Amino acid sequence: MLMLLVALAAAPAAPPQAPAAVIRRAGDAAGSIGVGQVGYLTPPEAGAMGQVLLIEGPGYRTPIHVHHRTDESFYVLSGRLTLHVDGQTRVLGPGDYVFIPRGTPHAQGNQGEEPSRLLLTVSSGDFIGFFRAREELVKTSPPGHPDYGPRMYGLSDVYDVENLGDPPF
Repeated sequence: MLMLLVALAAAPAAPPQAPAAVIRRAGDAAGSIGVGQVGYLTPPEAGAMGQVLLIEGPGYRTPIHVHHRTDESFYVLSGRLTLHVDGQTRVLGPGDYVFIPRGTPHAQGNQGEEPSRLLLTVSSGDFIGFFRAREELVKTSPPGHPDYGPRMYGLSDVYDVENLGDPPF
C-alpha cells in the first residue's frame, strides 16, 4: 500500500485545462465599478493576458500609480482618455492607443463630457481581478461611501497598484 501511495504522489500533475473560448456580444451587460462600467473579454483563468471593455464616466481620474508586474495598454474606442505619463498630460481620442510598460508611473481618466469607451489589455491577466473586486466593493461601498476610499486602497495592495500621489489633472 505504501508503494502505491508513493507512486501516486510522484505521478506528474495533469496538464492545466485551457480556458474556454469567450464570445461577448455588443449588447451584453457590463458590470458597475462605481465610476463606470466594465465588460470582461477574457475569462478569469486566462493567465498571460486579460482584456476588458472599460467605460469611464466623465470626471473619473486615477491617482498617479505604477504597476510593478503588469504591462497595460489602452485603445480608445470613443470619447476621450486623459493620460499623464512621462511627466506630460495628453488627451487621446478614438483610434488612439497607448502602451504603458510595467514600472512606468501614470494616471488616466476621463476629463471629457461623455463616457470614454476603452479596450484595456493587461499582461499578466490576473490584474483583471482588480476590476472584479471593484465590482464587489461598489455593491456595498459605492463612491462617496466612507469605506470606499480605504477599501479601494486595500485592493491596490492586492492587485499590483502602488499609488504615488494625487491625480495631476
